Amino acid sequence: MASNTSAPTLYLNIHTVSPSASAAFFTSLNFTTIPAYSDAQTQSLRLPGKNSSVCLMVHSHERFKTFIRPGTDVNDARKNTEVLFSIAAETKAQVDEWVDLAVKAGGEADPYVMEGNGASMGMYVRSFGDLDGHIWEVVAVVGGGQGGCGVGEGKGEA
Repeated sequence: MASNTSAPTLYLNIHTVSPSASAAFFTSLNFTTIPAYSDAQTQSLRLPGKNSSVCLMVHSHERFKTFIRPGTDVNDARKNTEVLFSIAAETKAQVDEWVDLAVKAGGEADPYVMEGNGASMGMYVRSFGDLDGHIWEVVAVVGGGQGGCGVGEGKGEA
């Protein structure tokens, strides 16, 4: 796929113990660096493929603290979960490939497993933990599913 040269449309900001180690981890997953947005305390990376309009900003704890509410702490992602990142894939094989790449780069496979890997919602879902314990899931819509966007429709559920 040709590289996306347009400005990202969404920026995800996370913290890390080591911006350089995190950048190496994510480039192993085919993210591409954005040098114009990177320095020693922040590494910026564009997600691959169909997710290329998203930019991941990986900040040192010190830099990250400059962006958060004063008087609050940077959480330990291995002990607290604030957010779950979901990446779109085209096929089940691509989902498995993402997790395999993450493990080879030092990440954790399947820190949680959705019942039936999401089959009841027309998805195939797996997850991985990055070097700092942030959880990422990779989702392929299969069998005519809506990828979770229709979950609970007509049932009074959110």
